[in-house]
Order: sequence, then structure tokens, then C-alpha cells
Amino acid sequence: MKDPSDIEVVPASSASTSRKSTRMGLAISPLSILAQWRAQDRLSKSAIALSLLLVVFAYLPTLTHNYVAPDQWRAFRYSLAPQTPYERLTACERTVAAYYSQTGRPLLWISECLEHAMIAKISDFAYPRPFVLAIVLFSAIYLGALLAPFVGGLAWGVVAASALVVAPGYSFMALQGMTAGMVLIALILAAASFKAFRGWLDNAGAAFRLEWRRLLAPLSLFFVSCLIYPSWSFFVVGLSWIAFGADVQASRTTALKRLGVALLFYFVASLAYYLFERLIELALRGSTGYVPDMLAYEMGMQLNPGTLLERTREVWKWFYRMPPLNFAGPPALLPVALALFCAYIGWQDYRSHRASLLSSVSVALAAVALGCVVLLGSLSPWLFSSMDYMASRFLMPWYLLFCVVSVGVARFAVEMLAPRLRRFAAAFASLVFLLPVAIRQEQLSTLQIETSRVEIESVRASLGQWIDGKGYEKQRYLLFVRPPSLRSPLAERIMGTGPIAGENGEFSSAQNPVVIPWMIIALLRERSDQPLGRTMDLQNCDYEQNCIRRTLKDPRTVVIGIADGVHVIRSSEDPYVINLSMLTSRPFFPVIEHIEASALMPESSAGGAAGVR
Repeated sequence: MKDPSDIEVVPASSASTSRKSTRMGLAISPLSILAQWRAQDRLSKSAIALSLLLVVFAYLPTLTHNYVAPDQWRAFRYSLAPQTPYERLTACERTVAAYYSQTGRPLLWISECLEHAMIAKISDFAYPRPFVLAIVLFSAIYLGALLAPFVGGLAWGVVAASALVVAPGYSFMALQGMTAGMVLIALILAAASFKAFRGWLDNAGAAFRLEWRRLLAPLSLFFVSCLIYPSWSFFVVGLSWIAFGADVQASRTTALKRLGVALLFYFVASLAYYLFERLIELALRGSTGYVPDMLAYEMGMQLNPGTLLERTREVWKWFYRMPPLNFAGPPALLPVALALFCAYIGWQDYRSHRASLLSSVSVALAAVALGCVVLLGSLSPWLFSSMDYMASRFLMPWYLLFCVVSVGVARFAVEMLAPRLRRFAAAFASLVFLLPVAIRQEQLSTLQIETSRVEIESVRASLGQWIDGKGYEKQRYLLFVRPPSLRSPLAERIMGTGPIAGENGEFSSAQNPVVIPWMIIALLRERSDQPLGRTMDLQNCDYEQNCIRRTLKDPRTVVIGIADGVHVIRSSEDPYVINLSMLTSRPFFPVIEHIEASALMPESSAGGAAGVR
């Protein structure tokens, strides 16, 4: 948030910047960012460099350890044999491209399949992770340049953007590696769309003349971002709200018109995206006859009033209780941030002598009501979807607001309490505000890696004993006891257990049991002294006991079963148990009844079994 006295200043300490510097942050290109960098004084450059170094520090554990994030286990779903990179790439494309297209995200698979082409074993995940970190750093720089005219200069913009890229919603995706690489790119494309649209607004005049050719760029960028990950495309709504509050040169009526035009433009663009995706979905189903069960990922718009009301209640529960950064803090921090932002809007009206004190208070209160509506609208991709749960990764516009307000508060605190130290303010904010956040994220990155390592080592050790004892001849029934808790006791102490505790630090097998056979494939690839994938097959039966009994009749097949602690396991063969519940604070042992094969009666099956040959 800017003060009118330095509204034209892009460099935090420069006093000789022309009027065009206000738009400099919006005309973003590598050359313009470099020009902004060169215009900074030494202290501002130090603040920028320190902010980026803290981002690297926050994610440094991902470069120094081998681990597998939950979604990354999909790289091992194709075959027990590693295959060639080209074979893995084409197998991935055949598996996920059509699926993602029917979920409304037809471009999401690109980085995932590129990652799968590179991955033959677990340690290979280390190679693409520097590229992911490069995307994160570029995002901090690009968003920092975009926010610069709104927060008082490039240094302040980079501090705010650096905090954003270590916020919970963003870090969840960043820790997924290349699997979520396209999601990170979607945010950059959305920001670029806003930049291009804001450039049109600045030149459109009071009548907002339609120049269709100039609108093609923001429309195309937003459209492509939606084709990757719609939830992050609506980051433009958060940026539009920030621009509205920081647009202190224009009258409040003009700023409100600009906000309305921006929201209308993106509303129309999102409708065009939705119609386009529905046509793709119909074309795919018509050409292939494939009608998958998308469950929560179904491409569609639900408009049930009761459902929308319940979801709105859920949204405001998150609005009140959401931890805006990586710390477990008191409730209502985000409402406080919104209130401060709106108080700033009213204060600017009063300070510029455009309104009386009473009118300024009324403007601030009206801004609070409008802000609540805008923040709710920024979650439209979730609000109107079939997704059955809320998660921090859907809240990027909210994290943006909190980071911008936090930086604004830090800046004004220094300028009001110690104006002589104004030139040190950005560096001070990097140390006081961003440093603790980066340290916390580094701890959470380490926790994510440690959680994955413990899970992998546990299964690797158990499988090693099974292979060394030639269990593929004696005990061909591998029974996995799924963890009843999402996290280890250590992770629960650090992150909590509630739904608002965050999504990182979870066991892959607890989050989604479908990863268990993929985990087995990955670990079996590490052992060349076993016959699976060569003279013996591997079959995944999940919870299906009938499937297990049928499969065990073939002496050349090893079967994978999963126990959940609810159902009794009835088997004519003694299973080899790998108990992952022992990694949690609630270990349990499944009830296993040994029954003669002749005594087994057919049971109804809840579904088919998937082969993993």
C-alpha cells in the first residue's frame, strides 16, 4: 500500500522518478525488471537479494534430500520395468491427458509427464527439483515487480511476493515437484494476464474504450492459465482488489469502475473457458465413448442453493480460522488484514481532502463489505465445483492480501515511528517479517522430506526382508496396513491434526491408498535379485478379498492387499504384513483369520482390481 507522497516512486529510496515509473511495474518484461533492479540503491538491492535467498533457504531441503511427494508416486504406475524415457512419456500422456481434459485442466499433465520421462527410480526425483525452485524464484521476482507500484517499490514488492511463495497454499504445490510445475506456471500466467489488462485500463480512459486487440493478450493468458489450474487463475481477482485499494491517484469512483470492469472481464472470460471445456468434454466422450467417474474432479458447475450456502459457511470458517502463513496463530488474522486494508482506503480519501472524516469511515466500512464479496468471488472455481473439501491451495488470493497488508503495515510502522530509517525499511522487513516465515517453511520442508523418508525406509526394510527370505515363493500375499492418521506423531505436534492445519507432512499411503502399489514398484526396481516383473507378476487387489483369493491360485503371481482396521482379513494363506500404522500415534493390528481354501465362500466385491504389471 502506497502513501500519496511517494506514489510515483518505484525504487524505495529514489526521489527523482518520473510519472511513468508508476506504470513501470506493470510493463513487466525481463528487461524492465532489470531496469528496475538497476534503479535501486544498495539497501534496496540488498533487501531484494536477501528475500530471494530466504526463498531458496525455505526450499533448500528439497534439493539436498531424495523424497517422493504423494502425487509423485504416479511416476511408477506404468510397469515394474523402468522402460525408456520415451515409453514413460507416452504412457503418461495416454494415461492422464484425456482424464485431465475432462476435469477442466487439459494442460496440467505436461510437466507431470516430463517428470515421469525422467524418473526411473526414487533418487531421480532430485534432478528436476532445481527447475521447480527456479520457477518459484521467478514467481517471486515477477510478482514482486507486478506489486511494486502498489506497495512502494520493487524491494517491497519482492518481500511481499517472497512471503507469498512460502505461504501454505503455494508451498503445498511447490513441494509436489514437477508434478505440480504447471500449476506454478498457471499463477505466473494469471499475473501476466492482470498486468496486460491493467495496462489496457491505464490507457482506456474514463469511457473504457474497447480496443479488442489489446484485450486479446490478457484474455489469452487468463484462458491458458484456466486450462492449467482454474483455482489459481482467479489470482487475478486478488490482484484486482489490491489494485483497487492502492489506486489512490484516481477518484474512488474511478477506482471502483476499474475494479468492476476488471471483474466483469474475468467473469466473461471464465464463462468462455467453461463453455470451451464443456465442448472438449463432449468431443472426447463422443469420440472415445469413455465416460470416467470423476467424483470430486468432475467438470461441471453445481448451482444447488443448499450446497452453495453450506460451502459459503465453510469458506467463512476458513476466513476466520485460516493461518495466513506457516505459523499457528490466533484466529481472525485475515479479517484484521482486510479491515486494515479497507481502513487504508478510507484514510487515503480523508488525507487527500476528498472526503470528511465521517465519509471516509463510511467508505472504509463499505470497502469491508465489498472486500468480503470479492474474496468470496475469488474462490468461485471451488465454490461452484464438485470438489468435496476446502484446502489451503484454493486460497491464493487470500494469501496475497495478507502478504501485501503485512508488508504495508511494516512499511508504515517504520515510516511513522522512525522516519530517518526509511531507507532501511525494506531490508528491515526482510529480516523481521520474511525471515521467520522462511525459517518456518524450511522446517516444514524438512518435515515433509522426513515424513516421506520414514515411510519409504519402513517399506523398503520390510520388502528387503521379504525378498531376502524369498517371500515371493513362500508368502505371495503382501498385506499393507494403511496408516489411520495422516501424519507421524512429530508432524502432528508441529502441524496439528485439524483440516486447517495444512496439507504438508502427510504420509502418502495415508492420504491415498492408491499409491501403495506404485510405492512397491518403485522399491522393487531397486532390487535386481528378485523375479517380479520378469518371471513373476504383481497384482494389486486393494481391499478386494475375492480378488486376492483368485489371484493367489496362480503360483507365478504376487498379490497386494490393503487392510484398514475395519474388516476382518480371511485368507487361506498367511500374508506378509507391512504395518504402516506403526508410523503413527494410533498403531493397530488387523484381525487375520486363517481359513481353509475349501471353506471360503464367495463374497460380494465392491469393485475390480487393477493390475500393475
